[in-house]
Amino acid sequence: SRADMNFDRLAAFNQAHGHDWPLMCMEFWDGWFNRWGEPIIRRDPEETAEDLRAVIQRGSVNLYMFHGGTNFGFMNGTSARKDHDLPQVTSYDYDAPLNEQGNPTPKYFAIQKMIHEVLPSQAQTTPLVKPAMRQADNPLTAKVSLFSVLDQLAQPVAASYPQTQEFLGQYTGYTLYRTNPLISGTDKGTPAKLRVIDARDRVQAFFDGKSLATQYQEAIGDDILLPEVEGRHQLDLLVENMSRVNYGSKIEAITQFKGIRTGVMVDLHFIKDYLQYPLDLNKAPQLDFTGDWQAGTPAFYQYGFDVVKPQDTYLDCRGFGKGVMLVNGVNIGRFWEKGPTLSLYVPAGLLHTGHNEVIVFETEGQYAEAINLVDHPIFKELNTEEE
Repeated sequence: SRADMNFDRLAAFNQAHGHDWPLMCMEFWDGWFNRWGEPIIRRDPEETAEDLRAVIQRGSVNLYMFHGGTNFGFMNGTSARKDHDLPQVTSYDYDAPLNEQGNPTPKYFAIQKMIHEVLPSQAQTTPLVKPAMRQADNPLTAKVSLFSVLDQLAQPVAASYPQTQEFLGQYTGYTLYRTNPLISGTDKGTPAKLRVIDARDRVQAFFDGKSLATQYQEAIGDDILLPEVEGRHQLDLLVENMSRVNYGSKIEAITQFKGIRTGVMVDLHFIKDYLQYPLDLNKAPQLDFTGDWQAGTPAFYQYGFDVVKPQDTYLDCRGFGKGVMLVNGVNIGRFWEKGPTLSLYVPAGLLHTGHNEVIVFETEGQYAEAINLVDHPIFKELNTEEE
């Protein structure tokens, strides 16, 4: 943190401009946020406390973060490297002094001890610790494919060419684009090629209801070989807005327009005529789960469990591929088997005494016959080569 050097510079600035202002560090980074596919970032508690000691011996400080919390729903942010986004995970634990649940960590107690040494007359209280509950094998009660309930989630918008999420009045989540291109056969045994031109952030292609390909960021626009068929066939493109830039100059960049931004081609021709479904996952609790379910396609899975006394808990996401989870109708955030987080925090306030419902929207065709509640977060150990 180089407290002395930075405070010396700040003091010199104040003196040069005639300011009698206090010295303060407005953001003392005691941890960091985490991104999909990267190792959990942690900062050593003792090293943090010693750096903070140097700060409070010179001036005032604001800890970023003291309690990070959770990016519920679709509210996780992203960093950006040129045109490449680096979406952050649902948890904003940040390795802060208070963890995602709000309980004290070893870092909290290291800082508390240091403050007592520097400011022995400063009164400190004992932090509260919230309990967490666990409950295994909460059963799957129903399942239905996305393609069976599309009209229950969105009013389709017809257009000659695909439109962005923003144009459709949608700013987060998923949009499904449906069209029926004419496939004119093959040329000397070469299959027709599908290309999605300029889309963000992740595209899943389905041909006549069967999974065809998944493309993410820079891979979007690569050729996708179509089955060797002729005539008109149904093409569905499920596009996920994985996050938005939440700081810096890229907030208003063209990359922050989500969905399909240019068009879709089969061989050399742009496809016309679409039905566009801006999916409203808040309607998931009202879905008719008696519709068809097809393996290997995006689907909704319903689970139930009873609680005597609601307490904080975590949903174990292992066994699922990618998607979001809703607890009693509230979207608690995204999960992805890529890690590093493999659980989602559920505050006690979202649970009811008695029956509770979890609905999982899963896009990769992976699900579990039962879902578990656990009393701690679950992480996947990654190394930098897996980024």
